[in-house]
Amino acid sequence: MTELNSPFILLLLINSIITIILILNQNESTKDFTSSQNSNMSANPLENITWVCLIIQLILVLIQTKLVLF
Repeated sequence: MTELNSPFILLLLINSIITIILILNQNESTKDFTSSQNSNMSANPLENITWVCLIIQLILVLIQTKLVLF
């Protein structure tokens, strides 16, 4: 069984919280964008950061699963 206070678990938790906050932020900015309908169709700059966090999260979960199984 894995210790809850291990650095790897803390890294997973921190990354999860950051990812959730970024996704919620994008949801709010999308609502604002659809209500204003600007002619400038620029993407939210935080979208790339969200994708990077999601990829890191997936990699960390895969590593954690591998460590627990072996």
